[in-house]
Amino acid sequence: MSINITTAYKTKLHIPFGELKEVVKWCENNMVGDWKFTDEIDLDSISTNTYVFLFELERDYVTFNIWKK
Repeated sequence: MSINITTAYKTKLHIPFGELKEVVKWCENNMVGDWKFTDEIDLDSISTNTYVFLFELERDYVTFNIWKK
């Protein structure tokens, strides 16, 4: 997972506590291009369990969104 990628596609997703590892593993096994994710932090610096996934390729973006439906 590259940190400095130019991303054209992003999607926001709420992931319940304890399930992020499964999503990351799926991405590692299925994404073709570079991708990354960040978590949203509220004003009190507490994670909201909402993550923004960023994808370099449209193909990966579409695949991810179909998988998560």
